[in-house]
Amino acid sequence: APGLSNGPEAMEVDGLQEVPLCSCRMETPKSREITTLANNQCMATESVDNELGRCTNSVVKYELMRPSNKVQLLVLCEDHRGRMVKHQCCPGCGYFCTAGTFMECQPESSISHRFHKSCASQVNDTSYCPHCGEEASKAKEVTIAKADTTSTVSLSYEQQKPAAVEGRADTTTGSGTGTRLSEEDKPESSAAEGFDIPGSSVFPKPTTSLTQGPVKETLESALIALDSEKPKKLRFHPKQLYFSARQGELQKVLLMLVDGIDPNFKMEHQSKRTPLHAAAESGHVDICHMLIQAGANIDTCSEDQRTPLMEAAENNHLETVKYLIKAGALVDPKDAEGSTCLHLAAKKGHYDVVQYLLSNGKMDVNCQDDGGWTPMIWATEYKHIELVKLLLAKGSDINIRDNEENICLHWAAFSGCVDIAEILLAAKCDLHAVNIHGDSPLHIAARENRYECVVLFLSRGSDVTLKNKEGETPLQCSSLNSQVWVALQMNKTLKESSSEKPAQIEKVVSRDIARGYERIPIPCVNSVDSEPCPSNYKYVSQNCVTSPMDIDRNITHLQYCVCIDDCSSSNCMCGQLSMRCWYDKDGRLLPEFNMAEPPLIFECNHACSCWRTCRNRVVQNGLRTRLQLYRTQKMGWGVRTMQDIPLGTFVCE
Repeated sequence: APGLSNGPEAMEVDGLQEVPLCSCRMETPKSREITTLANNQCMATESVDNELGRCTNSVVKYELMRPSNKVQLLVLCEDHRGRMVKHQCCPGCGYFCTAGTFMECQPESSISHRFHKSCASQVNDTSYCPHCGEEASKAKEVTIAKADTTSTVSLSYEQQKPAAVEGRADTTTGSGTGTRLSEEDKPESSAAEGFDIPGSSVFPKPTTSLTQGPVKETLESALIALDSEKPKKLRFHPKQLYFSARQGELQKVLLMLVDGIDPNFKMEHQSKRTPLHAAAESGHVDICHMLIQAGANIDTCSEDQRTPLMEAAENNHLETVKYLIKAGALVDPKDAEGSTCLHLAAKKGHYDVVQYLLSNGKMDVNCQDDGGWTPMIWATEYKHIELVKLLLAKGSDINIRDNEENICLHWAAFSGCVDIAEILLAAKCDLHAVNIHGDSPLHIAARENRYECVVLFLSRGSDVTLKNKEGETPLQCSSLNSQVWVALQMNKTLKESSSEKPAQIEKVVSRDIARGYERIPIPCVNSVDSEPCPSNYKYVSQNCVTSPMDIDRNITHLQYCVCIDDCSSSNCMCGQLSMRCWYDKDGRLLPEFNMAEPPLIFECNHACSCWRTCRNRVVQNGLRTRLQLYRTQKMGWGVRTMQDIPLGTFVCE
């Protein structure tokens, strides 16, 4: 299983391994299968003078117990339940040390741990007590007589290299099912809630918050176990906190934190990730909570600028994502490639995570990474159809261009997903858009041999004769005599051989008349004649003057606000200069705005203390509507919108 601290990855950190611990004091809920197997009889096996015997006592309590995670869960009688709590069952083999010669470790005068010499835990050629992690050299060899629970013969213990055993014994807890934990050393004591977690097996993830349910029980059980018996001298290295956090070993994490290990310790060989990164990556909500309570930085960045929230989102751990956000994690940081947690979740197709991230209103559905890719582009390229539908419903702009001026339809053509291409075209994605290389979606589909996409684009009127900057048509981009080539050639032949006068095809004469100065390109098209893009103009994206004017640009003379909210309240000084903030959360004028006699609108500026994304900033954000310069039949050049514009939306100055 990924993330196990006893795997090869753990060996690379200076041969570091963990000391296994027992789970003698842990209880698990009843299991119908094991109860049926037990047939109402105790399942304990006793070791008496090197002979094994099965207990025949009746069972009163059906909660399960075991001395370690490599021993099967057992239904025990009251006598053996008490002896299990007293650590008289060997964690290595699961047999009760009843009579004969055994090893006995006494970390405290009132506590003794029994185990077989061959069952001692071995770490780096050193033997340890499988119960508490004390060095086995401090244990004594004792002989227990039949029907006697006291040590009768004490011999010095010569340290031996124990036989290799499979599995691991520990009291670690992960995000599994709720269990019960004995609170006292005595068998007649009452039980308190706790956890029993298999170290390397697959276990269910928590589905409830920390306020109730199994995660809360997990934390309580770990605290009770820590309070009742704290193992001595475990010699944890700070690096072990990372591996235990990733594996879900809550009790070990707690022991290390109590021992003073820094929860923000960064792993040099793991891209300087912290234990919180590891816990979030594996989806251990309980450990995330414990680390944060111990002082872990919730927004700490690794070497590649990844936060714990990014790790949880990328690995589809919805409950962890919810917890981290509720605990105050920032949702908009970007990693070394400019990706947010929304980008990472969209790329992997994690529908529920994306839906939750967009539900809190804090994330921009159209945020772009360093390559200009939006979550929609990532979802499109990786063929996540349902996610594309969700992002569209959440307002994703399908015509935003990446750094090479590709739109979503280019990436649908590249991936060959005709279903997504149809969805995008139905949402009015621009079929004729060309990128920085002059390639249309049809060029891309032809080059990548995406037959279904080619047929779709041709059926919607894509121009088979359009040339890119290399002078290539889609036909020339395709492989000779391929299915795609045949389809393109047939379309070209049919158009050329038409008896009627061919209809004028709309051609893109400029991919952006704004030359990149606007966030959204403004293409120029002509379907009327051969007139090229007009050149007798100068496009400017900001206010400018054409005659001398005395404009005071001194920042100290500007009116400003000191808002800490989104500037929508009546306390905003800039809003008060306009009587109020006239924009809604979508940047549109409010219905009560007087269109006939509009009041002055004073927007927030660079002297204000508010965020750049506050509500009272719209005009300064520039063009946000898709426009197109086109050739009219009789009136020269005109401008038209390529999308519906809701009432009150800013278009341009």
